[in-house]
Amino acid sequence: MRVSLTSYQGLDLFHLREGYSAGRFVPRQVAEEVLRRISERSSRAEWICLVPEAELLARAEHLATLDANLPLYGIPFAIKDNIHVEGLPLTAGCPDYRTLSTTTSPVVQRLLDLGAMLIGKNTMDEFATGVVGVRSDPHPVSPFNPDFIPGGSSSGSGVVVSTGCVTFSLGSDTGGSGRLPAAMCNIVGFKPTPHLLSNEGMVYANKSIDCIPVFARTAAEAECVFRQLMENNRAAGLLADSIPDLKRIRIAIPGAEGLNFFGDARAEACFKDVLKTLEAQGAQIEPVDFSVFVEAGAMLFDGAFVSERYDSVGSFVKQHPDSVNEVVAGCILKGETVTSHDIWTDVARLNHLKTAAHQLLASFDCLLMPTAGTLYRCDEVKADPLELNRNMAYYTNFGNLLELSVVSVPGGMRDDGLPFGVSFAGPRYSDYQMLALAKQWEQISGVQPGAPV
Repeated sequence: MRVSLTSYQGLDLFHLREGYSAGRFVPRQVAEEVLRRISERSSRAEWICLVPEAELLARAEHLATLDANLPLYGIPFAIKDNIHVEGLPLTAGCPDYRTLSTTTSPVVQRLLDLGAMLIGKNTMDEFATGVVGVRSDPHPVSPFNPDFIPGGSSSGSGVVVSTGCVTFSLGSDTGGSGRLPAAMCNIVGFKPTPHLLSNEGMVYANKSIDCIPVFARTAAEAECVFRQLMENNRAAGLLADSIPDLKRIRIAIPGAEGLNFFGDARAEACFKDVLKTLEAQGAQIEPVDFSVFVEAGAMLFDGAFVSERYDSVGSFVKQHPDSVNEVVAGCILKGETVTSHDIWTDVARLNHLKTAAHQLLASFDCLLMPTAGTLYRCDEVKADPLELNRNMAYYTNFGNLLELSVVSVPGGMRDDGLPFGVSFAGPRYSDYQMLALAKQWEQISGVQPGAPV
């Protein structure tokens, strides 16, 4: 069935490809449709800046002179505002940090070379510190209920995909920022194995583990973008290419002592429904000791790894105390007192945990868990920022530290009208396998992605 460009599904990657190929529309029409959607939003809090309209339309007109068979020809996308694009401002969520970028991230340049159209840059928690999405002013809110958080720190990148303003977006992920906004916004958030994609050209939280995730409405769209980014990548040969069958796989889940919903019965009920659906399909589900993952996750903010945050932006935070969110500043400045002994002690400890985690995962096809055990109202998080942020990141903080590949997918709707997400996680280089499981889950679950139309 032909999909109208102006419908919510109109910016679906595969619909756009087919439409361009058939000559039903040209990039300028898609760019104008994107601008129309953005202008009709009641709030622009998810955008830090837009590519100037004249430049965007000039880009669209230039694309019309190129081969429409370019893999991402005319596909509109957005990026988190800690990623550099030459000629555009960068704030990393902090207005006083604003600078005009003189270089472009290699990942963004690759997308542009493949024909994609950059629309603008998205709001984020200041310096990517936090997973709640409210550590900026103004900040986005849940597309489902404005009283609730959108997830962070890639908050705007999740909202613009969920609300149908772009086809896909890029974020950054240190401890869950490429997965929690997906869960809160009812879309897919794919975090590849760290270092597969270059993380050059961005303001870092933790340079040693930061990676660039892809947000999309569906796993197939996220996979398409990722595969194009991996073309001619020397690391591509490391990726496992066997496709697991969701009906025959062994799935590890956190055991009773590790499964935590923080008193949220609605989230717990949703996760149980996911497990029932998978078991009905023939999947074997086995609870495991989750303590290794919890212990690793705690190291992100409660150990020596905070020193990387200080190395990245600590001097600015010290020199401009009134310019930075108090909670963010506190997290970053903790890194100033970390010693080399602390660092190497934690590196050794993490290596031990990494080995244990990968040994556990070797007996399974994936680890399945809630992306978030609960979700909170904006006012709740602002009143108790540290504890509730820690709760939100319970299932995500360890992902990059342990070198996992993780994809968060819509897991169903709670009975209060808010979305629930689940994550498929696998060992390093299992990226295509996790995406394959996510696609199969979408087919059997029937969950409709995105925000209410």
